[in-house]
Amino acid sequence: MATIPTTYKSIFLYLMFVLSGMISFNGYSQNSHNRSNEEVWTKLSYEEIQELEYEAFQSEDSEALELLIKIHLRKATAEKNNIEKARAFYYYTNLENTLSALAYADSIIVITKESIHPNYPAMGYALKGHLHYESGNFQEALSNYLEAYNLALNKNNVEQQKEFSLAIAAIRNLYGQHYAAVELYNKYLKLLKNEKNLGTRYYEDYTLLLFNLSLTHLRLQSLDSARYYANQGIDLTLELKDNVNFQDFILLDAQINFYEGAYDKARDTLLKYSGSLGGTGKAIKLYYLGKIEERLNNKDLSIKYFKEIDSIVTATEDPFLEVKEVYHQLILHSMSQNDKESQIEYIGKLITYDSLHSIKQENVTNAAMASYDIPYLKHQKREAEAQLENKKTIITGVGLLAGLGSFTGIFFFMRSVRMQRKLKVLMEEGIVKEKIVNEKPVTNHPTSVPEDIRNDILNKLEKFENSERFLDKELDMSSLAQELETNTSYLSVIINTYKGKTFPNYLKDLRVAKAIRMLNNDPGLLKFSNQGLAEVFGFKTSESFSKAFYKITGVYPSKFIKELNSRKVDGHL
Repeated sequence: MATIPTTYKSIFLYLMFVLSGMISFNGYSQNSHNRSNEEVWTKLSYEEIQELEYEAFQSEDSEALELLIKIHLRKATAEKNNIEKARAFYYYTNLENTLSALAYADSIIVITKESIHPNYPAMGYALKGHLHYESGNFQEALSNYLEAYNLALNKNNVEQQKEFSLAIAAIRNLYGQHYAAVELYNKYLKLLKNEKNLGTRYYEDYTLLLFNLSLTHLRLQSLDSARYYANQGIDLTLELKDNVNFQDFILLDAQINFYEGAYDKARDTLLKYSGSLGGTGKAIKLYYLGKIEERLNNKDLSIKYFKEIDSIVTATEDPFLEVKEVYHQLILHSMSQNDKESQIEYIGKLITYDSLHSIKQENVTNAAMASYDIPYLKHQKREAEAQLENKKTIITGVGLLAGLGSFTGIFFFMRSVRMQRKLKVLMEEGIVKEKIVNEKPVTNHPTSVPEDIRNDILNKLEKFENSERFLDKELDMSSLAQELETNTSYLSVIINTYKGKTFPNYLKDLRVAKAIRMLNNDPGLLKFSNQGLAEVFGFKTSESFSKAFYKITGVYPSKFIKELNSRKVDGHL
């Protein structure tokens, strides 16, 4: 059974409260209402029955709960009260297996289909979404939550909209649909900001939302946005002296520091605040500590952290997404140490946890994560087992390093030649534009986007590419989708399919292509600092501009500008 994230726990409690028709429960003692006395219970009001049902549910007294549900259902059927029947059916879902529980959820939908009640039949679909999620059927869960959300919109049920949007966002995050998740989180944030006493009355919802927004932007590598929401969370939790949530935001801030390359700062924070963590939370922080030491060339300490993660994951059987990168590194280390037994063990664990993620459909990808293809891993494992059985040894890295040493001089010579070729290409504006922003040939068009919408988006994207709108450093997929009069899901599919890249890379490519053209044609720009150029071409920092420029062209902008300046002096410009 799938583990329920915090978001789903809060939604489940919300469902329980609303379906039972109550906001708070005072409870009835066993002395006031003898649970063995069915005759007394049949005379109770719906509100009194609901309180007893909730009490039995909380105390896990299934015998009393089942009897109370029968009384509840009998009373509601006799009085033809479909809303009360729906509430009784809800409690039945807690006593049945998933298949039967889904049938009761369907019954809730059927009997409240024509109801004017603001909570129905949306709650039936939301309950189905929760049941499917618990079973690992994330696509079905998403479908039902979307249906529930649309019904909440139709009935202007703001409270439901907030709760269901969180559920939808969390599930879409599991599928790697981070832009769609951000869009939903922003809708929820907009609704929350309409409420009074946001930071106090809705404190738990608000802090959870800030954390989710920061974490999702971090997954998208939108580091400025990730830090913006993390800082808001830090300030709020610090003001209210909420040490638990404060620590969560501080540790999230450390992850942002890691991706920004502030390794020492990230490490200090992680070491300071990770002591109280346990289980998966601790393993995730150890992962970042291991990656930091890896970046700082402290290989032995990095492997020590990764081995500690292996111990935690083996004990908890609760792998997190990045654990595949951990086992990848442990496999490479065991190979370098000629430790066949460990190599086989780590490969086996990697295959197991990769399969587990596949079964749970948590297909979130991480661009920085190196992973193995499963069939190749199985082949590698069989090969290692055979070598161990025959007491063979693998080739050590010593011979390889010796071989590489003899090619060092050739390597640096060839690198210089390649650099000159790249600079030459960058001087040819037309070639650069064609290379960077040309559309990817497509034979299988995405069926998820209707043809007329597909063509409309492509036409509008062409106009967008010929404008300078992409130079706005605040531009994101949500705002562009609004400008193109579409939604983020369609826009993401079109860019991924026809441009052959993600939305952030699409923007970066357009900006770099524009930078190359303008630097070639406007000598005045050569006097700008790197930060100044970053601002001109839509990047928030000089570092992000340099990285994007180098990734696309293989040349840092400083090198390109130096070449342009030298040509200017030589009279070539």
